Amino acid sequence: MTDLTSRLEPYLLLARSTKGAAAAKVIVDATAASGVYVFADLLELPNIQELSSDPNFSGHYNLLRLFAYGTLEQYEADTSIFPSLTPAHITKLKHLTLVSLALQHRSLRYDQLLHALRLDSIRQLEDLIIDVIYAGSLGGKMHHHEKVLHIDWVAGRDLEDADLVKVQAGLENWCKTAESLLSALDAQIDHVRRTSAAENEQLSEYRQQRDIDYQEIVNDLRIRSANKGGGSGRGGLGSFLPPSASETGGLSQESLLFALASGGGAGAALGGRNLTRNLSNPEEADSLRSSKRSRD
Repeated sequence: MTDLTSRLEPYLLLARSTKGAAAAKVIVDATAASGVYVFADLLELPNIQELSSDPNFSGHYNLLRLFAYGTLEQYEADTSIFPSLTPAHITKLKHLTLVSLALQHRSLRYDQLLHALRLDSIRQLEDLIIDVIYAGSLGGKMHHHEKVLHIDWVAGRDLEDADLVKVQAGLENWCKTAESLLSALDAQIDHVRRTSAAENEQLSEYRQQRDIDYQEIVNDLRIRSANKGGGSGRGGLGSFLPPSASETGGLSQESLLFALASGGGAGAALGGRNLTRNLSNPEEADSLRSSKRSRD
């Protein structure tokens, strides 16, 4: 927008030192100039304001207001209040009309634009859109197959006093929307924090209960092992433990505890190996196994 405003500066310098016909000539040149799309500073100059009350040049003042605030449709509604326009003026007014439409809609259909800009073909329309984009007045994407122009951004036009009310309403609506989004984000953040705290609490309770259950299992295994060992008649679990690993055939304490936890008892863990080792020869071992199977 600063660049667009700076392009008007040469005409401002001329207008400050001119009146009457010379000031009207400045208006004609400025409105037809390429790249000049804002005219509020020129419109506010006192010697330009004087043209509105001059019957000979009031049309030039109306022309300047048209290019500042109006559209092609408003020009065609009453061309008699304006001086004759050149093709450059008409093209420029079409550019400004496109900018006004883009300020009101995020997507513009080609048929809508063809009517508003008084164009005969899609080729003419797309060429005009490209010119406006290169002029820095708007940004968007043309979808030829869909026949629609999607607007990304628009450089604003000059505002009348009546337009300020609309701008204020739009800003107030934007503020309300921003506040609603912030409230929704705060609520989501609070929900995530509460959920995380609840999950951490549940995890802590689970770990505590797990440790308690583990300890109960260990205590129960110790009690069962002690009871089974005492019932064998040899003074409890200690009487089943061999004096050394060599006497039990290398049976580890872990294997013994596993047998105890499985309910087999110390005798099941040690009996088979000790019986085999206490027999003097293989024939006796086979005889003992046969007799044991017959009893079972």
